[in-house]
Amino acid sequence: MGIDYVLDVDCTAKQRLTVEGIVNMVKARSRADMIIAMARQQGDERPPSQITFGVVINRMGNLERQEVSAQQLLDQAAALDEYRDDCARCSANRENPSGYGCYDAINYPLEPDAEKWLLSRLPTKLESAAGYMFKSAMEDFGWDGAQAAKMRAQGETFFRLREPPVRMWPGLTITGDQLFHMMFHVGHLSPMHAKMMCLFLGLLVIGEEDEEPVEAAPESDNGEQVIRFINALAYAASEQVNVLIDG
Repeated sequence: MGIDYVLDVDCTAKQRLTVEGIVNMVKARSRADMIIAMARQQGDERPPSQITFGVVINRMGNLERQEVSAQQLLDQAAALDEYRDDCARCSANRENPSGYGCYDAINYPLEPDAEKWLLSRLPTKLESAAGYMFKSAMEDFGWDGAQAAKMRAQGETFFRLREPPVRMWPGLTITGDQLFHMMFHVGHLSPMHAKMMCLFLGLLVIGEEDEEPVEAAPESDNGEQVIRFINALAYAASEQVNVLIDG
């Protein structure tokens, strides 16, 4: 479970397979690869068709457990192969050796180093061009982080930290919940919103450069996924494409 996002670059694969179809197939392939790798680590050399695991399916409120093989997941994802060469040539793939790099995800729960690192990338001085625009945006758009706060209250399902981290400036205080709101709870991100986030997070410099972020880059897998996301924002801003968000 996590935040799925797709760089909405039009291509034949999306036209034929649909965005939802591609996401489901990439997930199926990833799950199959993981299950096969785990089996091999345990000395299980059976073919994928004989490596099975249980899944729970919700059918109209009734939970049903089914056995699924790794081969079934690979078969489900097989349609991806037809467009893999085209995908490899697409800049939105971002050099993903498996193709379909326009899709990625950030897994829950969000780790502390990822949240703190994101906050640390916000403008150091509100008097800077980025700081002024950030403060104005916070006042104009009313990003209160209410939905993220509700998620955080559900234990460690979505956030590892029980209380959101805080960043303070003279006259302004924001929380990790508010930053999460502006990144993931405003619907799909337009190129303009992506550009704005790049400015706030230090990927785009206007005028005098700001100071370096306080926090070191996150080292958790979750943190690396967050870094890939803000790189995707930079791509979206540069190439004028939307970022489709499903969180």
